[in-house]
Amino acid sequence: MLRKYYIQIITLIALFSYTVNVKAQEHILMPTAGQRVYVPITAKSVKGKMKVSNIGRTTIQNIDYTLSLNGRELESKHYVFPQALGHNDDAVVEVDVPPYTELGEDELVFTITKVNGGRNGATISYANLPRITVTKVPKRRIAVEEYTAMWCRYCPTGIALMENLSHTFGDDFVGIAVHVDDPLTCWDYYSKAKGNRFPTVDMNRSHKLGYVLGVDEFKAEQEAGADMDLEVSAVWDESKNNITVTPVVTFRVNRDEAPYGFAYVLTEDGMTDSRWVQNNAYSGSHGDRGVTKEFDEIIDSPGEIHNLKNNFVAIAAEGVNVPVTGHVEAPIKADTPLNHSYVFKDINSKKVIQKKENLRVCVLLINTQTRHVENAAKCVISEPKATGISSVSDGTRSEVVVGRYTLDGRRITTPQRGINIVRYSDGRVSKEVVTR
Repeated sequence: MLRKYYIQIITLIALFSYTVNVKAQEHILMPTAGQRVYVPITAKSVKGKMKVSNIGRTTIQNIDYTLSLNGRELESKHYVFPQALGHNDDAVVEVDVPPYTELGEDELVFTITKVNGGRNGATISYANLPRITVTKVPKRRIAVEEYTAMWCRYCPTGIALMENLSHTFGDDFVGIAVHVDDPLTCWDYYSKAKGNRFPTVDMNRSHKLGYVLGVDEFKAEQEAGADMDLEVSAVWDESKNNITVTPVVTFRVNRDEAPYGFAYVLTEDGMTDSRWVQNNAYSGSHGDRGVTKEFDEIIDSPGEIHNLKNNFVAIAAEGVNVPVTGHVEAPIKADTPLNHSYVFKDINSKKVIQKKENLRVCVLLINTQTRHVENAAKCVISEPKATGISSVSDGTRSEVVVGRYTLDGRRITTPQRGINIVRYSDGRVSKEVVTR
C-alpha cells in the first residue's frame, strides 16, 4: 500500500514537472503599438515599423503575421529575425505598408499568428499601426535648443553635442544656442531660459538630450515624421536693417483643427572674442575620450577656453514663450501652401551681432496644445533682390523659394555657383544660373 502511494506521488510530480516544462517552452511574442507611417498614395508600399517583445522562455527565430484593415486581411507574411530573440529581447519588425485608396489617416492591425511555426502564447497578439496616406511624405527637420552659458563649466557637453549633430545631420538640424547671463545673452529667450538647468539640450521641446551624443535620439525623432512640410526664406531690405521672413507650411493631410503657432529666431554662427572665457570642467577628462571628435576637442582644451567659436547663437526671437498664432486656420486642406511674413526690425540696434553674413533665420512650427515642435526650418538671408525673387512684403510676387538643389539633386541652403534648380511655393520649378 505504501509502495502504491509512493508511485502515485512520483507520478503527480512527473505530471506537474511536465506541465511546468510545457509552459516554460511556450512561445510568447507580444507586439506593441506601431510607429506612424506616411505612405505616398502612388507608392506600392513603404516600410512601417512594429516593435515586438519576447516575454516567453524560448528563443524566437521567425513569425507569421497578418496586416488587416477593418477586419479585412490585406496581407499575410512570414518574417525571419536577422538575430534570434532571447527572453526579454525586443526587436523591430519592418512591415510592408500599402497606401489607402484616398488621402487620410487610418489604423491597420498587425497580428502575430505564429511563432517559430507554432502557436503564439501571448494574451494579446495584435497591435495598431497608424497609417497616413499622403501625396508626398513630409520632410521633418529637428529643432534643438541648447541652454548654455560661458560661466557654466559643464556646458561644454552641450556645445560638443550641438556641433556633432550639426556635422552629422546638416540642414536637418535646426540648432539654437540660448546664452544666459553672459556676453551673448538673448533677452528675448531669457524668461524661458531661466527655467532650465545648465546645460539643457531640448529636442523639439519634447525630449531632453543628455551627455554629448544624441544621434540615435535625433534619428528616431526624424523617423516619427510630421504632417506637414515647412520651408522658409528670408531677405534683407535695401538698408540691411530689417529682415523679411517668409515661412511656407504645406500640410499633407486634411485637418479639422489648427492648434499651431510659430516662433521666429535669428541666430549667428562663428561668434568669438578674446575677452570671452568658456569654463570647462572636462579639460583632461581622458576617460571620456572617443565618444565624439567634438567632445575630444573639449577634452583637449584648457579649463578656461579663450577664442572659442560660438555657433547657433540666439540673437533675437519672437514666439518662443507664446507662439504666434493666426497664420494656420482650420479647416486645413492638404497640399495647399500657407505662407505669411514676419519682419525682424531694426537689426542695426543689436550690438551683439558681429557679422551679418553669418546670421541665420530659424522658424519653429509649434503645436499649441502639446507645446512640442512639429517641424522646423532654417535659411540664410538673401541680399535685396539678389536672386531676382521678391519678398511677399514688396507686393510684386506672392511666391517664395521653398527649395534649392544642385543638378544632381543635392539640397543646398544658399545659391551655389553654377546651375541651381529652384522650387517656389506656387509649385513652379526653374533653373537659375549663379555666377558668384
